Amino acid sequence: MTHRAWQVAVHRSKLEPLDGVMAELEKKAGKVNEVAHFLARHDGHWYGIPTSTGSQVKPCCSRLDLYKQHAGIELDKIFPAGDRDPKLTDTWTWDKYLETATKLKAAGSPVGNPLGQTSDAIDWVGALYRSFGSVMIDEKDNIKVNSDATRKVLEFAKKLAEQMPPDVFAWDDASNNRWLISGKGAGIMNPPSAWAVAKRDAPQVAAQCWTHDMPKGPQGRFVGALPFFFGVWQFSKNKQAAKDLIQWLSEKEQAAKFVAASSGYDLPSFPSYYDFDTWKTVEPPKGTVYNYPPRGDQQVSVAAYPARPDVAAQVYNSATMVKMIAKVSQGGEPIDATVKWAERELEGFLRT
Repeated sequence: MTHRAWQVAVHRSKLEPLDGVMAELEKKAGKVNEVAHFLARHDGHWYGIPTSTGSQVKPCCSRLDLYKQHAGIELDKIFPAGDRDPKLTDTWTWDKYLETATKLKAAGSPVGNPLGQTSDAIDWVGALYRSFGSVMIDEKDNIKVNSDATRKVLEFAKKLAEQMPPDVFAWDDASNNRWLISGKGAGIMNPPSAWAVAKRDAPQVAAQCWTHDMPKGPQGRFVGALPFFFGVWQFSKNKQAAKDLIQWLSEKEQAAKFVAASSGYDLPSFPSYYDFDTWKTVEPPKGTVYNYPPRGDQQVSVAAYPARPDVAAQVYNSATMVKMIAKVSQGGEPIDATVKWAERELEGFLRT
């Protein structure tokens, strides 16, 4: 059975350890990424094996024409479908993102990133917080939200929210897709699903879409990850057959077929699989999703890390980090009062 993100931690007392399966896979493929390790390995055991199917990250998907016309940026040169120049990629920072977002809004084609309480909002916001070094709760249950890094995130997010459509606070996971496909939006943060639908419904938009890295913050460049896992229930009657199937489905040859069938949307958690031809060849334009797998200095992240998963899941599912931005940006609440509110929320999560 597949388990999304936090569900391995939630159900681990009823899941069969899969250490042998992961050991065999890692012999061939190397280590999985940090997020898969964090979500699926507990108390020294693997209770889930990351699957390509459904797994995703949420980097930028931007309109090449609008960025070039209104912001003077050629994103396909900063993030080409091949070797990149680190000096150029270093110019793509959150400050540059805000600068370009301001120009795009003035031109009538704003970027649109949701600030509601669904996963698309939580994932990109979680990456934003981490890139500034803001932590909600650390791995030892210490509440760390009251920090200069958190205040800087909120100050920045308030400025950015002003450059996006005013209804982003009510957007769900489909809203940003629709925004890009409509032709009005200059960019979103999402897997290649919006581009894939645009190929069918708005090919003129799809031909200008380019998936590329998230902006870099003071503490690095992070992208929100949402992996899925295969798990085996302890009460299963044929565990070995299930383990054999999971191992076979997770090997590189089968993963390549999943990626090809999804036009590059399905993303393995093994970085050694990122050489598949699909990301190089799908179009239009050719190379549009080459930078969808994390490359260069971009690291995967999950909102609420590094709190232990039992607590982090509550922070994630309550959208605490997004609510803080909404309080400051939409509600006009002082940053210090918002941080104090978050501390009380986090204290409650630790108690439960």
